[in-house]
Amino acid sequence: MIVFFPVAGSAQTARNPFADLFGRSPSQASGEFTSVQLRSTAGAQVGQTLRADFEQTDVVPDGFAAAADVSLNAQHITNRVQLLGTGRYAYQEFREGRAFGAPAFDLGGRVNFDLTTRVSVQGGGQFMRSPYFRLMWLPTAIYGPIAGAGADGTAILMMSNDSAEASGGITAQVGRRTAVNASGFTRQTKFDGAPQSDFAAVGGRVLLTRQLTRSLGLRAGYTRESLRVTPEFGADDYVNEIIDVGVDFSKSFSMGRRTTFGFSTETSMVRQNADRRRMRLNGTIGFERRFLRTWITQIGARRATEFVPGFRAPVFTDRGNASIAGYLNKRLILNAGADGGRGAVGIGDARYFRSYSGNASLTFALTRHFGVFGQYVYYQYEMPPDPLALVTVQHLSRQAVSIGVKTWFSLIDKEQVPRDPR
Repeated sequence: MIVFFPVAGSAQTARNPFADLFGRSPSQASGEFTSVQLRSTAGAQVGQTLRADFEQTDVVPDGFAAAADVSLNAQHITNRVQLLGTGRYAYQEFREGRAFGAPAFDLGGRVNFDLTTRVSVQGGGQFMRSPYFRLMWLPTAIYGPIAGAGADGTAILMMSNDSAEASGGITAQVGRRTAVNASGFTRQTKFDGAPQSDFAAVGGRVLLTRQLTRSLGLRAGYTRESLRVTPEFGADDYVNEIIDVGVDFSKSFSMGRRTTFGFSTETSMVRQNADRRRMRLNGTIGFERRFLRTWITQIGARRATEFVPGFRAPVFTDRGNASIAGYLNKRLILNAGADGGRGAVGIGDARYFRSYSGNASLTFALTRHFGVFGQYVYYQYEMPPDPLALVTVQHLSRQAVSIGVKTWFSLIDKEQVPRDPR
């Protein structure tokens, strides 16, 4: 998968004493280490709904709001085991009208264990409690009720929900350039007060990859995912099958060793109940350019078929995005991005939607562990009234300005010293 959104520290090549505050993990001299990092954000926001057509009344309030969050990220890496864990708690209080608070938290972890030099097993899971309904087709990494609280996603409705996911698999290296992976996964989201929109998907995947050159690889696999809905509401059952026969290409061009182009393809087949399959060619494409030592710009597009919480039918999307990030000086970093596209919900009599978004933020490091930020966010989307969707909003556009402070502390940063085999 190609990631198109910038990570603040990724634009930095030379070591910067403030890079860890901006989000880059410290480089490790050896392959074995243990680290625990504590990050926190506190800020205030003024939000404004420019236009909205709602049938629901429990929308995110306009005006002033304040928020804070704290997260703990842990890593333990050895020659055979990679453990990753994260936990986060956030609280936002709206002050317009009747003041009320909106807490949220999430926990997650992932493990990779090498059974032998050629066989490894993977597993992971995550649970999240959120007071907001999130429109999943918007990039959740950069949007939140308060800048820095991106895990809450794009806040559209005040509707509490619980989301959980788990996965596990095994990978075998059957040749110097060939690998086989088999995995299974499950995802579910439950909405308080709206059981007809509860979401659950379960599936499995088998994938064979062959690396032909450093830039070109072949891929052949099969993925099957089923959408499970609440039967008493009479919704249809859907199965999404992906014939993952395609190519993975990533190449640095001769016009610059810091310029990269890449793409991948796959074919999706969606079936409703026992009807015939609907074929669709999906894939990703991306272009990346690094310049002026610390800057990075990215342009990409993604075409996908997926099951999305809040919809009781498959969602077909076509999206494009662009971003830029870099250091204005050693203490000041700029991040900006835009995203837009259209999609359809359901098979046959599909309902179409459009969404657009943009953001820009500046973060200034006062010390290695303490900084201040300012952010502007704008997003809008259009969708006709749709019985297959939880949100019946024909049009929404909203903007918000946030300011705040962020901190970063390394609680544990320990490299492992290899044992003497004697």
